[in-house]
Amino acid sequence: MSSLPDAVQERLLERYDTPLITVLQRSAGSRNLCGHDLQEVAASLLTQWRSWFGTGPHTFVLALPPGEIFLSALLAGLLGGHTIVPVAPPRGGSQSSHLRHIVQDCGATAVLCTQVLRPALVRCLTSDDLAAPVCPVVSLDEPSQAPASIAAVPPEADAAAGSRPAIIQYTSGSTRRPKGVRIFGEQIIANCDLVARSWDMNASTRFVNWLPHYHDMGLMGGILYPLLTGGYSVQMSPLDVVRRPASWLWAISDHQATFSGGPAFAFADCLRRIRSEDCDGLDLSSWSRAFCGAEPIPAGLLPTFRTRFASHGLPPESVFGCYGMAEITLFAAGAPETGKTLPSPPPGCSAVHPCLLTDTTRADIRIVDPERWTIMPDGLPGEIWLRGPSKGKGYVNLPEESAMTFEAAVVGEEKGEWLRTGDLGVISDDLLYVTGRSKDTLIAYGRKVSAPELEWLAASLDDALNPLAAAAFMPDQTASGTGVLFVELKPGRSAPERPATVCAAIERAVMGEWGIRLQDVRILPRGKLERTSSGKIRRQAIADAYRGGRIPQAYDEAAATAGPL
Repeated sequence: MSSLPDAVQERLLERYDTPLITVLQRSAGSRNLCGHDLQEVAASLLTQWRSWFGTGPHTFVLALPPGEIFLSALLAGLLGGHTIVPVAPPRGGSQSSHLRHIVQDCGATAVLCTQVLRPALVRCLTSDDLAAPVCPVVSLDEPSQAPASIAAVPPEADAAAGSRPAIIQYTSGSTRRPKGVRIFGEQIIANCDLVARSWDMNASTRFVNWLPHYHDMGLMGGILYPLLTGGYSVQMSPLDVVRRPASWLWAISDHQATFSGGPAFAFADCLRRIRSEDCDGLDLSSWSRAFCGAEPIPAGLLPTFRTRFASHGLPPESVFGCYGMAEITLFAAGAPETGKTLPSPPPGCSAVHPCLLTDTTRADIRIVDPERWTIMPDGLPGEIWLRGPSKGKGYVNLPEESAMTFEAAVVGEEKGEWLRTGDLGVISDDLLYVTGRSKDTLIAYGRKVSAPELEWLAASLDDALNPLAAAAFMPDQTASGTGVLFVELKPGRSAPERPATVCAAIERAVMGEWGIRLQDVRILPRGKLERTSSGKIRRQAIADAYRGGRIPQAYDEAAATAGPL
């Protein structure tokens, strides 16, 4: 591929009169978009933006719902050389401060939205000491309401093609305020090429994407990469899959998709919430790439998924784990496990499913001692470090943190070229085991214990507990060997009849396994733990609140005994 705008333009022309993207709409059926449909609306938007804001280039925050309007604005921004910042539409609460931070941090020219969302966005972007939003808020579906009061923004000094980010991808903010990763066109093209070579994504690819369009997995993997490799994609709302997981599998069946995937919780939801009668006539035989990523993958989840849906044609070799993050644009490791029998996991890795490494991905991954910055031998744990042409170019307005994260140097190397992921892992037998976050650890007398590993052990003691919705942390970071555990119930499950007995069993198991004394164990109703916009549990935020005595009433243990939820 050449530049990103040229690559997008070429793909639109290749499928000028044939469907390139199909948007599924729950209430209005589906809409097929050919190359000329997307090109025409993108050109119209660019003309509109020039009349409203001046030549630019600009930085636009897209606070848009999934579907045609977001796709049009995204492609217009990329074709026009603007910087696009995708965000979740506002939901109120703590998201207001996050959204204000993002808009101010990236220096947005405007927030682009719909007429329905505009009032909520204006409220989100207006703080107590401001009479007006921190940034103009403009509805794209109100062309007659031109924002005449917005002064044209003068061209920027870095207006040359390729000198500014194509996308600023804000991280989920699981530990603090979101950080904006600067992703340029060349990184998107390089990472797309890595996915294409690792997974054989090409012009024959048929992709079903339900993942959020404002996060890297849905934006890059589900929208841009199928387009850039010449393939076809079906776009559906994440809410439809959350409401009814079977709708995801039926979209794959109906459109004979070859590629689709999601986080571990989506595969777990399919197992828990899809009934046998929901699958009558379901055909998954075309699904050759069923990728699972975005968080540590519980051991046993993918084999169980393969077995459950094998009778509906799912090829067993299609289901595999992968790993990546916004700082590396999207993808770093993982490949189909075709014909490979997985060996026994190394010590400390039995709770997770691994990602298969190819020669290409293995060359750009190291497991490093996070304190000494020395490479760990295979089979021993450490922090995952990455390198390569997909690596982003630092965070917005955070030069010191950017240098520490994006330009780390292994001891003995002259040049710092490594990305410190903050994730813990082990490499063994060409398999990468991602065991947790370096900050999501508990210390037991010099031994580091991954929070997810502790959570999975605890949840295994009662089938009503959800290992993917839990938070384990140290109540006092200086007190070795002590911990706190909050764990939610699975969807549709009642609290255990004797919650105190279950909590006592958890305490004994954790003490016996790691010598950690859990001084507080709480079983909570579904949805009570604080999450990021992508659905990840905010362990650090929960821990900080606990340590500061700011535990919400919803965390009351009594709430867990209320019956079916």
